[in-house]
Amino acid sequence: MSQLIKKVAVIGAGTMGGGIAAHAANAGLPVVLLDMAPTALTPEEHAKGLTLESKVVRDRIVNSLFDRVKKARPAALFTPERAQQVTVGNLEDGLGLIADADWIVEAIVEQLEPKRALMAQIEQVRKPGSIVSSNTSGIPIAAIAEGRSDEFRQYFLGTHFFNPPRYLYLLEVIPTLDTLPQVVETIWDFADQQLGKGVVIAKDRPNFIANRIGTYAGQITVQHALQHGYSVEEVDSLTGELIGHPRTATFRLFDLVGIDVPVHVTRNLYNAIPDDEEREVFRLPEVLEQMVARGWLGNKAGIGFYKQAKGASGKEFWPLNLQTMEHEPPKKPRFEMVGKARKIEDLAERLRFIMDNADMDRAGQFLRETTLRMMAYTSRRIPGITEYIADVDKAMRWGFGWALGPFEIWDARSRSGTRWASARPSPRCGSAGSPPRRGSRRCSTRATSRSTSARAGASSACTIRRPASISRWSRPPA
Repeated sequence: MSQLIKKVAVIGAGTMGGGIAAHAANAGLPVVLLDMAPTALTPEEHAKGLTLESKVVRDRIVNSLFDRVKKARPAALFTPERAQQVTVGNLEDGLGLIADADWIVEAIVEQLEPKRALMAQIEQVRKPGSIVSSNTSGIPIAAIAEGRSDEFRQYFLGTHFFNPPRYLYLLEVIPTLDTLPQVVETIWDFADQQLGKGVVIAKDRPNFIANRIGTYAGQITVQHALQHGYSVEEVDSLTGELIGHPRTATFRLFDLVGIDVPVHVTRNLYNAIPDDEEREVFRLPEVLEQMVARGWLGNKAGIGFYKQAKGASGKEFWPLNLQTMEHEPPKKPRFEMVGKARKIEDLAERLRFIMDNADMDRAGQFLRETTLRMMAYTSRRIPGITEYIADVDKAMRWGFGWALGPFEIWDARSRSGTRWASARPSPRCGSAGSPPRRGSRRCSTRATSRSTSARAGASSACTIRRPASISRWSRPPA
């Protein structure tokens, strides 16, 4: 049975924390938003005779960050008046404000030790039974709560929002082996009914579901382009709306989110998956290393894989030559296969056409190689990141804006009539050569006779130990 959430606290007022706080306020709840207190005065504060003990100074960081939230475009708040529901403060003076919060969300720097230290502070003031979650995009959830009491860990889990929180539908919920079923149910219900989120339950594995698959897809796309001489413009013309992805495609997406962000995610993932059979895919290409070193971070730096320049026709966006590392005037790519594929309105039929005619030109070869590798890698991640293949598709549609998820692409490609959605569970858990096992809706349970009999012989990595009462975790997909 789920519990009520009447007040939310968010610690960390940066892009994600501020966005989460704003969206909780959108839902009509009172919200507390905290961030660190400054350790030094600005020249302006010195001139005014202020000190580090002045309240306006101590709340300067959180006020500045929340001002950005209020001015964000697209708007993070439904209306400007929603901002009045958010109480801001600093961690040193305002930690007590979270004492009566029903849900406390951590959204601070992506480093394990600061997160652990913050959990120790939260445990000192939170009320028993309040839910605590981390918005980490990839740090192991159980590791963040290490050293905390049994009761704390029972009410702790991961809640990974996607940016911007108001607009991206996906929320990955990541329980640990200690998380109580009713805690998952509470967050699921609240996210679904009050925040308007699409929830998928992910296992506590590096980068969870969407970022694990999305990062792999991005890496093989960039690497294939570098290895086979495809230009930035060619790749973006192939990996956007043509295949059911957003118009930002690959390199424009890098520029949009900030090149340092995927670089940070990919570095962390490489270190976190020593046993991944394709770990070397996550080794950063030299071109990305150079761009970060030069400060070419995309839109926020004014230069990345594209830069704005004045051309013969006025304002133009010049793509980066991946070999010379110089930006050049745009050239509109043209491929025979692409021209024919664009005339096919139905996406599934278009993808079948592309795959069936991949040898027509280098565009088809690029899409065949990168798509098939992505599909194969995704299938091998079952049941490691989740036991339910539909949740992989949902995560990629809701979090990355793909029109079809990996297994839906597989279904579209199939001419045999076999569909992943009707695949029977494999007797072995992810054994070589077998299709991904469907399993239960969410986390499996060893306590039910069904799971015990159906999974006889399966490895312990395939299940998460849960009482038999977690019926909501096994409800069928919408």
